[in-house]
Amino acid sequence: MKAVLISICPEWCERIINGQKTIEVRKTRPKLETTFKCYIYCTKNAKMQFWTGPRYSYVDDHSHNAFDRCGNGKVIGEFLCDQIIEDRTYGHNEEFYRAACVSAYDAAAYAMQSPMYGWHISDLRVYDHPRDLWEFTGLRETKFGLAPGPITRPPQSWRYVAEEA
Repeated sequence: MKAVLISICPEWCERIINGQKTIEVRKTRPKLETTFKCYIYCTKNAKMQFWTGPRYSYVDDHSHNAFDRCGNGKVIGEFLCDQIIEDRTYGHNEEFYRAACVSAYDAAAYAMQSPMYGWHISDLRVYDHPRDLWEFTGLRETKFGLAPGPITRPPQSWRYVAEEA
């Protein structure tokens, strides 16, 4: 079964984890029927790290606890995308962009007259131990169908992966 591995910066990961951000906005969408699983890859950032512990997650430039684990450059969790909302208002749909934690100005600048797709986040699960990319199997399209293969680098935006049981 196909799933998606999506790259998200540490600041947005924190907002997703604490429930502020319920929609992830992208210029493209996967060719999958909803509901599908999305694995969250927390991007690397030299200035801000995503830290996770047994009952909390936060973004800061340094750890506050010896038991915290840095999630930058790792898969920190997963969610189910139960709805994809197509938006062609270019920043004028206040409710949509408030749920995505994006200002109307930033949304209009990002959209550049192309439709935006809001991936609705539900059933979020944060891993106790962030996982490495090599633990996942990538799927790439060939003329013969989907071919599994190792993931050697994170996706620029998102990519297909094999869903784990």
